[in-house]
Amino acid sequence: VLVRRSREQLELELDRFVVIERDGDIIGCAALYPYPESQSAELAALVVHPAYQRGGRAGRLLSFLELRARSMGLKSLFLLSTQTMAFFKEKGFVAENISALPTERQALYNFKRNSKIYRKWI
Repeated sequence: VLVRRSREQLELELDRFVVIERDGDIIGCAALYPYPESQSAELAALVVHPAYQRGGRAGRLLSFLELRARSMGLKSLFLLSTQTMAFFKEKGFVAENISALPTERQALYNFKRNSKIYRKWI
């Protein structure tokens, strides 16, 4: 379940997203929000259309954003997830607690969602 984003918010943050297209339709996307002061970035909104899952597309999106983060000089990716923990563990992410998040991201943590926090050193 993705965090809801308004059209206006998506338009403002469009440069954070990468997509996979097929026949002109977007079938997958993910976003990267860098926190340079903590040498990390948040991986967000990683999703692939159900009809195109199990084809390695989510892994390719993740690999692409890992490369992008490394090219920015960042050392780790973190994410908040409520459902796909097994996928992220398989990809090398480990559970963390809220204190591992950059301070400004800690302030935005939504306790009602009860998201699990994961980190991967890249």
